[in-house]
This record gives sequence, structure tokens and C-alpha cells, in this order.
Amino acid sequence: MSAITFHYFDGYGRAESVRMMFHYHGTHFTDHRVQFHEWPTVQASGLCEFSELPVLEIDGLRLVQSRSISRYVAQKLGYGTSNHYDEYLVESICDLRSDIVQYFLKILFQKDLEAYDKEMSTSMVEWLKLIEARLVKNNGGNGWFVGNKVTRADFEIFETIYDFMLKDDFGNKYSHLVATHAPKLNSFMTRFRDSSHGLKNYLNSRPRSFF
Repeated sequence: MSAITFHYFDGYGRAESVRMMFHYHGTHFTDHRVQFHEWPTVQASGLCEFSELPVLEIDGLRLVQSRSISRYVAQKLGYGTSNHYDEYLVESICDLRSDIVQYFLKILFQKDLEAYDKEMSTSMVEWLKLIEARLVKNNGGNGWFVGNKVTRADFEIFETIYDFMLKDDFGNKYSHLVATHAPKLNSFMTRFRDSSHGLKNYLNSRPRSFF
């Protein structure tokens, strides 16, 4: 595979599930983490077709828009689907994930941790139940979200729950919510993390980020 460079800010944001795909698969890539003081220069350089990040350079192409990049990488690395209905299942759970992320990012950007705590124990618990219900529809919830192999849906759900609830920054503050209200989903989180040494190593070594 030709050289791959992924350009995004030095945070998780809209890029982290793509980074996780590369690490999970064991695909080498240059993780160009743009610092905020560098952004005006990068923006003026012509790198970004739509004047925003992320940008992925791969296969001699320059790709933009996070969700489109995620779909491309999933297909490239073998995490795509083989029929229209399975693709719907992936897209619908990823759409739900997008709704959740947008909801909580507004609170995080306001740095209102009291509101974040409240919403985690209320709104997020309801979302966890919905996500688990979808998981259970596929093989009783003992495997992946769609079919019998890992797809983009697994990456996006894992990244969202891990980074909004389970990462070390929260001091194990919200993990009980997943275990209590969505035990099948909780098992999925462990199963997915442990299914790739590359992902486990990345989670243990990646730069810390507030979002």
C-alpha cells in the first residue's frame, strides 16, 4: 500500500474512528496532528479542498469530509458490507452515533462538567439501551453490530462510548453506566478492544485529548 497521511487537529474529534481503523488493521500511516497555531498556514496551503480538516492522502488521492473518509477507509481495509441492507444497518447506527456526538460535544465545548454528568446518567443511558438493542438483534449481541465481521459500525460505536465514557480522563466515572444498563454492549467494548493488538497498543499510547 502506498504512503498514507492523515491530517487532523491534535485531538480526537471527527478523526479518531479513522485512526482506530488504521491501528486496528495494522496499517502504517503518518498521523499529522495539526496544532491550532499551524492551522492558518495549513488552510492557506491548498491542502483542504473544502477549507477544513480532516484530509486523507491515500492511493494517490486527497480525500475530505470525515464520514466520507471513514467509508472509504472501511472499504479499503475490508470493513465494508456486501449487500444493501447490511450497509443500511451500518449507516443507521453511524447516524445515531453522529447525533450522540453532536449532542455531547456542545456540552464539552462549554466545559460544563456538571451538565455532562447529568446527561451521561440520563440521555446517554437511554442511548446505550437503544444501541444495545440493535447489537442484540445480530447474533444475540455476542459478536459485532452487522453480520459476522467487523464493520465501520463497530469502530464508530466503540470510539464514541470509549472516548465519551470509558477513557482514563474520566477516572472510571461512567463505566458503571455501561455495565449496568447495557451489559451486552459492555461486553462488546471489551471484545472489540481485545480483538486487535494494534488497537490496544494505540489506546495505551495515544496523546490525551479533552475531545
